[in-house]
Amino acid sequence: MSLTVTILDVAKACNVSKSTVSLVINQSSAVKEETRKKVLEAIQRLGYVPNLAARELQTKRKNLIGVVYLADGPFEKPNGFEAVTDTLFYDTYSGISAYLNNSEYGLLNERFSALNGEEEMPALIKNNRVDGVILIGGLFNAAFIRRIRERGLPAVLVGRSVRGLDSIAPHVSQAIYLGTKHLLETGHRRIVFINGPAGMPIARKKQEGFVQAMMEQGIAVDAKSMRHADYTGMAGYLAMQDIWESGARPDAVLAASDGIAVGAMRYLYEQKVRIPDDISVMGYEQSIISEHAIPSLTTLDINKQRMGEEACKLLMKRINKPAFKPVNLILEPSLVLRNSVTRRGTMTGKDESER
Repeated sequence: MSLTVTILDVAKACNVSKSTVSLVINQSSAVKEETRKKVLEAIQRLGYVPNLAARELQTKRKNLIGVVYLADGPFEKPNGFEAVTDTLFYDTYSGISAYLNNSEYGLLNERFSALNGEEEMPALIKNNRVDGVILIGGLFNAAFIRRIRERGLPAVLVGRSVRGLDSIAPHVSQAIYLGTKHLLETGHRRIVFINGPAGMPIARKKQEGFVQAMMEQGIAVDAKSMRHADYTGMAGYLAMQDIWESGARPDAVLAASDGIAVGAMRYLYEQKVRIPDDISVMGYEQSIISEHAIPSLTTLDINKQRMGEEACKLLMKRINKPAFKPVNLILEPSLVLRNSVTRRGTMTGKDESER
């Protein structure tokens, strides 16, 4: 019968103290990288499994990270045409999981409506089940952020920046600027932007990028050039219907999400409008939706997996060093060229990445 490997066995194998092994297990930055690697190799070689219950009693840590998806409603069918598709959560979550793969931390997930005043806090926070939390999404109000701060739990916000809280977000205005500029450079002039919900800070930033790119080319932007919609396929469909029935005939549509873009594409298909021959369509996010659309959707990549990885790094630092100054990271976007946008007058039907 084999004996259980203890933390002392690991310490002896590495010729270090028990406290050093403990620091490595708890991902402390106080340990030299060379020592950390030696201890991790010994843990793997000896098959050491930490006693999590005993560690929590000693360190007051649970070794659990909470991941909360901030949605506009907790009971919607997540992949329905009338719902906000949860691709931001799943793609960011893959980055979080990858980063924590070789750590001692587990994950708890929760979908939560931060705009619903009936529930003040996600259950995994309210019940003290985690050491820190990653909040994914921009659907929240100032009262929710105030409650998070008052709780004192280490937290990182993904997708939107707020003062006084660690965050990582895409450069939203630059993304829409980049997309609008590409449409302009490929010969489009009658561009309509279907933005997200009016009044949301992220929608205002997206509008700034659109207006800047259009004005640089001397093209006037008015109410006919922009619409607002929820981040759903149905909202994109109805916005496109409103545009078309108004008599407008844009040569390109830029959408504030891939979901909105695909909804617009469905309406155009029903009207027998060819994409991209008659009209180009561009999305925002780089989700699985964009690759499954017909034609495949040109979109703006906001680096969701990397946002998850960077969020984990920030959260681990905040857990280990609670007093350091809040960090707000901004990731630059990139353009993903596919089949839904063509150069005006160049109707080859080829994938733009091949041109």
